[in-house]
Amino acid sequence: MKESRVLRAKAGVAVGAMLLAGLGVAGTATQANAATSWCNKTLGRFIGGGNGHELANIPARGSTDNCITAEGASGSHVTAIQNALRHCHKRTKVEVDGHFGPITEEELEIVQSRLGLKDDGVYGPKTRDKLKWRSTSGHCATLP
Repeated sequence: MKESRVLRAKAGVAVGAMLLAGLGVAGTATQANAATSWCNKTLGRFIGGGNGHELANIPARGSTDNCITAEGASGSHVTAIQNALRHCHKRTKVEVDGHFGPITEEELEIVQSRLGLKDDGVYGPKTRDKLKWRSTSGHCATLP
């Protein structure tokens, strides 16, 4: 009986140590994975271009634009990122096809680096705030 309790205690300590070690790794979140949900659509947001009241489509999930997306994703949220890269950041290799492939990832990395962000090729809140977005009328500007 006593041996069983000792083994359980040792197992508990080992599990606790593994959890703490995991927290150390998980605690070093990148800019992209600090958000909690994956983008799956767009929301209309006002940007600072043109007359200051231009509407642009921004990647979102539900009612929030605090989301992440990366290679392998597809949809209107990817199209919005590709429009920003191609038309506002002059990354002409990007095809605006709604599919986040390796070229979109590479070009996003280049833009992230130029904007002073971690160039991981993953779209997240910090990238959202620094990208110039293409408005529905074709102007480019950042979010206010």
